[in-house]
Amino acid sequence: MWRINHQKCGLFYGPAAAILQIAHPRIAQGVADHSNFESDSLGRLNRTLAATNRIAFGTKEEAGVVREKLRKMHQGVRGKTSPGMDGATGYSAFEPDLLLWVLATMIKAAIQGYELVERSSLQRSRCEQFYREMRSFGTWFGLEENYGPSDFEEFEKYYQSMIEGDLLGSHPLCGQLAAAIAAPRDTLGARILGKSIRFLPVETIPEPVRERLGFRSTPLTRGSMAVLLKTAAVTFKRWPTRMRLYPESIERLRRERVHEDDSARNALSRDAANQ
Repeated sequence: MWRINHQKCGLFYGPAAAILQIAHPRIAQGVADHSNFESDSLGRLNRTLAATNRIAFGTKEEAGVVREKLRKMHQGVRGKTSPGMDGATGYSAFEPDLLLWVLATMIKAAIQGYELVERSSLQRSRCEQFYREMRSFGTWFGLEENYGPSDFEEFEKYYQSMIEGDLLGSHPLCGQLAAAIAAPRDTLGARILGKSIRFLPVETIPEPVRERLGFRSTPLTRGSMAVLLKTAAVTFKRWPTRMRLYPESIERLRRERVHEDDSARNALSRDAANQ
């Protein structure tokens, strides 16, 4: 999980992951009722990434602090669904189906981004290991490790069934939030960024969900995506380390090197003492 997630390559499919999450009507309802993403889109993204990366790359103590903050925050994410939304009229952020779908979009985006910059498909055994480790990661957000697909093969079937099913994008609220995420308007920087990468969600959200959310593929979006697919692997690896890696993963690597250096010094000291 560290190897695949420590680089920012997953962000190439990040917009699609974020939009696929709110394509689930009950998640869209929670975001609409309890989030300020429309007025602080980039800030919300940075806070979300920081929280998940502190759990992934931090110490157990640091991860525990984040988990407790998220638990307290999500306790208040509950309410009533909008008219016309299928399912129970009440929703909660702790519903396992919702937690599973959020984690699923993160898993898919991470694998797709990694394969994009590495120009090769992950071996099946590595996909399986990554899935198991991401399920362990998901427990820090309240999702039981044995809930849902038991292995990567079952996960792929589950993910595809969600994409091909009738649920995602089935309520007008989903399309409204998707449009706001794809074209943020809260700050000038957000508007410029949204416009420059507009093609990404259009070309990385699979059908039929894309059409339900109101996105349309055009020659321009397809051409922009084709350029990205051809150049991403080369240009991404030329980025400076601090642009290419998450700060939390850089700190993790630093701690690993310090630990290795300390172990080497201790070994030398023992050898010297034995001589």
